[in-house]
Amino acid sequence: MNQLALRTENITTTIRQLDNDFAGRREDPTHNPSMLMHIHRRNRPFVWNRDMQSLFLKSILKDYPIPQIYCSSTIVNGENRREIMDGGNRITTFRKILRNEVRKLTEEERVIVQSKSINLVVMSNLTAKEQREFFRVINKHVPVTDGQLYAMSEDDSPLVREAYAFLGTPPYNNDHPLRQNIITYLFDTQKTDNERKRNLATAVALVSGCLYGPDYITSKFSRQEQTRPSVVPGSMPLPSPVECQDELDRDIVVTKMGLVLEVFRLADEECMCTVKQRNAQWALGYIGAILYDICASPTAIRSVQEKWVKYVVKLRRGEPNAEEARKLKGAQNLNRERLRKISKSVEIYVNENRLVKEDELKTLVGMHPQEEDTDDDDTVSDDDM
Repeated sequence: MNQLALRTENITTTIRQLDNDFAGRREDPTHNPSMLMHIHRRNRPFVWNRDMQSLFLKSILKDYPIPQIYCSSTIVNGENRREIMDGGNRITTFRKILRNEVRKLTEEERVIVQSKSINLVVMSNLTAKEQREFFRVINKHVPVTDGQLYAMSEDDSPLVREAYAFLGTPPYNNDHPLRQNIITYLFDTQKTDNERKRNLATAVALVSGCLYGPDYITSKFSRQEQTRPSVVPGSMPLPSPVECQDELDRDIVVTKMGLVLEVFRLADEECMCTVKQRNAQWALGYIGAILYDICASPTAIRSVQEKWVKYVVKLRRGEPNAEEARKLKGAQNLNRERLRKISKSVEIYVNENRLVKEDELKTLVGMHPQEEDTDDDDTVSDDDM
């Protein structure tokens, strides 16, 4: 809970003063970290093309109103800093205009641009959760993905930092004990993630599932930020996985994911796979289902691994119905019940060489109507590798 009241201040300034205070984007060689104004790490990359920049310059010269810029006020190394939460494309374009990178300005135009008034809304005492909520509000017309929300949470979420370490993302690099096995049996996850941060969302689901159980094998941010039930009846709920500040037990992640990766190692001994097949193993509806079985059946690990090895080999060999055994009908969100259905469907396919019908599957796993799937797919396509 935020112990300090949110304070909002409206400040009128000019494009010239904004540019003087702007540190520049981190990727810019002239980036100056000592300046007052910074692009917030959660802000989107600069995406305005030349036509958009030119149109923006025309609107300034015609004295059209410019939307206000929202900033979060924070202290970094004892110095006050304003981090731009909404307006990163605008302030970057101000600099490009003044550097004649949009087009060469006349002296008269330069005076008009520099003196143009801009309104800043500076918010102080925002918690990390409030910052995430604010970004979702201002991006309501451009949806923020689950992966992007996790990326926003890196500074204040040990779970997200562990997921980044699992991926080998700088600055975490190659310090995770499973790093080499991940590269060998999946793919080089250090490869740049796409803008939607799909790899990060999958890694969060796997790490959270290892630490908190099958209910958290999900890439959905909305579920990872829900409080966990207390282990003591009647007591306060536990912090959500994404907000929990307790030190994480990496050994648990290494042990459980090590057992999952062992499935792929054993399958390799029987049938090597193509690059495309190996990449597909990263899909949460695939690797997450194996993790579900590992977590749900801790006393039957050997039989769980044997089942999945048989399935993986059949899948790689292109045997009839192998793909269909894991692809269930209906909505595609990955919750505990759907993972249980995938597990049972694969078990029947491996043991009886047949596809189980939906009604039979529901009976076998004991699902009830209220447990039906309703959300979007949690899996990852080959294009997201």
